[in-house]
Amino acid sequence: MNRSEVSNGIVSLPITPTTPTTTIDSRFECNVCRKLFKKKSGLTRHLNIVKKYNISRSDLDILPENTIQQFKCILVYYIRKKLPRSYKQLGKQTVSVPATESQFYAVFKNHIHYYSARRGFYKCMFCGVSANQILANILDIQEWAVKFYEQQQRTYIVLCDDANIGSDDENPILRATKKCKSKYKCWQLVVEWKQQKNIDFNGNLTQAGHIYFHFFNSQAMIQ
Repeated sequence: MNRSEVSNGIVSLPITPTTPTTTIDSRFECNVCRKLFKKKSGLTRHLNIVKKYNISRSDLDILPENTIQQFKCILVYYIRKKLPRSYKQLGKQTVSVPATESQFYAVFKNHIHYYSARRGFYKCMFCGVSANQILANILDIQEWAVKFYEQQQRTYIVLCDDANIGSDDENPILRATKKCKSKYKCWQLVVEWKQQKNIDFNGNLTQAGHIYFHFFNSQAMIQ
């Protein structure tokens, strides 16, 4: 079997043809959103678009550094509230925190993978063995994704495919995935920012932005 080749963040996945052929077709994968492209040029265009999403805009406020740090602590506080001790509360989790667009951008700039000005929507995606440290650097807290309990127990956010995940009967993540049929992947943390609007009968408009964290959690004994 041919091995995948990685170059400049681009993963080239060789495809084994179902019938013998003189040529080997290749697809190129974005290692963030896992979208596949038939040509490297397609992936390059995709990455160039993503790069534009992370260019600072003049309409966003520049926040003081201490304000950003305080907001990061608030985010981690609400994330860790979704790391319970109870085994029955494990599986798919969603955290919602009110935030302005400028607050979101100040924290997650350089990691935005999708943006729609028309919809008022951003998306960031994190997965794999490096995701925990990347988010620790973003949030400036090393143990942002784990909560420790008595009797050497810990509840944590799942960010990579664990080979020892076990069977459906043993692991709540697998059970929860089958039950809720979530559009979010088990081993991926997705961060979204959305602008919500509300209009009453007289046409009075109010709106507010929220950051949403979507992830799966699990438990383990401290080794």
